[in-house]
Amino acid sequence: MKSQHRFQLVIVLLVFLLSLWFALPSTPVWEKVFGALTIDEQMAVPQASLQFKDAEDGKSGLVEFTVNRNAALFVNNPKLRPEDVLESVADTCRRKFLEHGITAMAVNPDYSRGVASIRVPDKTGPALQEAFHSLNLYARLPLWLGQLFPTSRITLGLDLKGGIDLVYQVDLNSIEKDDNPADACQRSVEIIRNRVDMFGIAEPNIKAQEGNRIRIQLPGVRDPEKVKNLIQSTAMLKFHLVIDQALSAAQLEPVDQATELVLFEPGSKHQQGKWYKLKRTPEVTGRDLKYARVAFDEMGAPIVHLEFNPEGAAKFAQVTGAHVNEQLAIVLDNTVHSAPVIQSRITGGTAQITGRFTLEEANTLAVVLRAGALPASLILLESRVVGPTLGAESIKAGVRAGIIGAGLVLLYMAVFYKLCGVLADLAVIFNTLIIFATLIFFRGTLTLPGIAGLILSIGMAVDANVIIFERIREEQRTGKTVRASIDAGFDRALACIIDSNVTTLITVAVLYVFGSGPIRGFATTLGIGLIANIFTAIFCVKLWLEMIYGRSKATVISI
Repeated sequence: MKSQHRFQLVIVLLVFLLSLWFALPSTPVWEKVFGALTIDEQMAVPQASLQFKDAEDGKSGLVEFTVNRNAALFVNNPKLRPEDVLESVADTCRRKFLEHGITAMAVNPDYSRGVASIRVPDKTGPALQEAFHSLNLYARLPLWLGQLFPTSRITLGLDLKGGIDLVYQVDLNSIEKDDNPADACQRSVEIIRNRVDMFGIAEPNIKAQEGNRIRIQLPGVRDPEKVKNLIQSTAMLKFHLVIDQALSAAQLEPVDQATELVLFEPGSKHQQGKWYKLKRTPEVTGRDLKYARVAFDEMGAPIVHLEFNPEGAAKFAQVTGAHVNEQLAIVLDNTVHSAPVIQSRITGGTAQITGRFTLEEANTLAVVLRAGALPASLILLESRVVGPTLGAESIKAGVRAGIIGAGLVLLYMAVFYKLCGVLADLAVIFNTLIIFATLIFFRGTLTLPGIAGLILSIGMAVDANVIIFERIREEQRTGKTVRASIDAGFDRALACIIDSNVTTLITVAVLYVFGSGPIRGFATTLGIGLIANIFTAIFCVKLWLEMIYGRSKATVISI
């Protein structure tokens, strides 16, 4: 082998291995081998710590997850809370059970012990363990092998996966006077992203747009109301001392607007709503909050447990110590949730929000409190629940048709151009692998127009190889040697291929710069495919032919 060929072969192998390295975690094989949970989640909540128990009723089973607080994930990222990872793992398990047609529900997480449980009705003992292992949550191979690969995976757009498309506008009238509107919009984007990440919604697309607008695309989500409540809640948490209370606002007049505030506590089936006159200046706010989580009171009802940072704990201890036997109202978004009487000085830096929550409502409130308060209110401009454009069955039919069509093209190339056709087929497959790997590397989103661009680029890759092979045939008919025919064929075809690809790339650049959304998706995959096409059709195929026929005494090319 010539040194030149050796160098070129190293380049091809390097590109192939890098492409395979990036693309492999997005294949169905990955989940079967390395599990549905991320490598970090598996190390933080190891499979060895799982416990399978029978519930007290004897008819249900419990899968108990225990988080390892000393895992490298938390050491490398001190801001990441073990409770959040534990919630994510338990929620993934629950969703996987539901995907397999098995009813499952989260029950009484005990974050103080780092434990969360999933209840599975009608599954106990070996049946529960068998059902759990069928979910493929954990890796079957050593985790260190999985750590050798990147964590990024291919992202599917709304038109392929379905989901929710929301457009909000930041209410400029609700921001502080000295706050910058652009800064408030950007902070809102970051807080919304934190909330969505904590809630366990995968692959969110959250971007600020012109006019102080925020666009949120959440693939795979089907419940718009839950997401709206999660996103729109400003989560302004405040603790106010109570001056007076009554059944109507009129009974609390007169009100000093400079120092006093009147707010309402909604009632329930068993209790009438109340109005409270409060001190306008809060004693403690959500900015002093360290953590919020779901807990349960002595009656088993969901509540939200609050933990303050050192500064907040000192404030809370001071106000509760100075106002024993007085009421302290817990106010969230200008609504009183409860107004308990201070029994004694509270020094532990903790508090509770009660409000007749469901477990889901309590969990959502805890998430938004942990993520922080929005700097401004959001006005919903557009809300769409997007189903997969082709539908699940149509997508399967489209994939089947694509495989059959690609198979026929590859078969035609192999039959019509023999060995050269087989090499062209390998180049086309290599070209497709490069496109997917590049999308994953740059965290692109694959949409239906993107698939159209992918198919078009594959067609141009086949076309480039056809041009090259026809030129080689022409040269061979003139009586040239095999090596001379290959060199002349590639030289004559090169200008044509470069011209066609460059002109198309100019069009792609225009589409990408002036287009948006689906148009950019089409331009992205087509542009990547065209660049990869030049590499695979000209560089790779020529290298393979020179390696095969470089020392061969054959007088005719298999073409």
